[in-house]
Amino acid sequence: MKHRFSLPVALGLLSAILLVPGNCQEIAEKPPQQPIRAKPGPVRVNGFAAKVNGDVITLNELMIKVAPLQSLLMARFPRRGPVYENQLRELKAQILDDLIDRTIIHTEFKDRVRAFPDQEIEAEVKRIVQNVYNGDEGLFRKYLQATSLTRNQFKEQQRKELLVQIVRAQHFGDVPPPKEHELSEEYKKWAVANRDRTKDVGTYKRIYLRKDMGDSPEDQLKLAEDLYQKLKAGADFATLAKAHSNDSKAEIGGLWKDIPRTDLNHDFGSFLFETQGNEIMGPIEDNFGFNIIQVITRKFGPAKSLASVRDQMKSRVASEKKKENFEKWMKKMRARADIQKML
Repeated sequence: MKHRFSLPVALGLLSAILLVPGNCQEIAEKPPQQPIRAKPGPVRVNGFAAKVNGDVITLNELMIKVAPLQSLLMARFPRRGPVYENQLRELKAQILDDLIDRTIIHTEFKDRVRAFPDQEIEAEVKRIVQNVYNGDEGLFRKYLQATSLTRNQFKEQQRKELLVQIVRAQHFGDVPPPKEHELSEEYKKWAVANRDRTKDVGTYKRIYLRKDMGDSPEDQLKLAEDLYQKLKAGADFATLAKAHSNDSKAEIGGLWKDIPRTDLNHDFGSFLFETQGNEIMGPIEDNFGFNIIQVITRKFGPAKSLASVRDQMKSRVASEKKKENFEKWMKKMRARADIQKML
């Protein structure tokens, strides 16, 4: 099973995290809750993940950023196993390296952090609430509570994130002015990542096997795996949905048409809207059962116009052109830094 998440989406998930357990349950029906495998949450520990020039990166900082993507991994691999463990290790290592680089940059340019006006930081927080939490302030407050962060502490994190973006865009040599086609291409990527996700609408096919149906949750998982293999081999989705699915759309072949993202669980919405292509995905576990899905169409919500973000696109194109020089600089900075990894 392949799920391809775009880089902007992955980074967005890393910067603002959903820690509310998902149920991916259909819109109208809610069966009795069944015992489920534990979902990842923030790990409240006092240990260190790394030290960078004396600055500490705690295990809790690392796991807060790992949690949302680990949740998706757990849904993708209901049986866990070596592939899951390897991907989780790689995920932790990549995120830790990213945290180390950001700490190095912050140390070098920290005198500029306070230069950002509060309204700019507040606007960034509102953007995250809109893009990651579908504009739901209550859900965002649950995240802050779960991670023991105040809103001001979260804003300070965003100051550092913004510093990294500014440093990458403004330093490391002059580059030619961006051409119109470069701005257009950069805007297309930006618009997908910064759209109004509350306006996303999708059509998809789904087979849903409830854990409280059949002989046991294990039997339902085995059936889901068998159905997935049959579908990959060319079996008709509608026929299998009518025969096996436990949701209200089974009789029409499992077709869910024009479903607003706001009607979906967060994780389920990520599988539908933050993947590419129309391949069959599954079995994907939620609190109550196992999903096999195939996206038919994705209608993305709107984003700001190119004209309104033109200067931002110029900076992004310039940053991309400076990437090689930035990486050379980071290599030197890493070599000079006192980095100790504790994982």
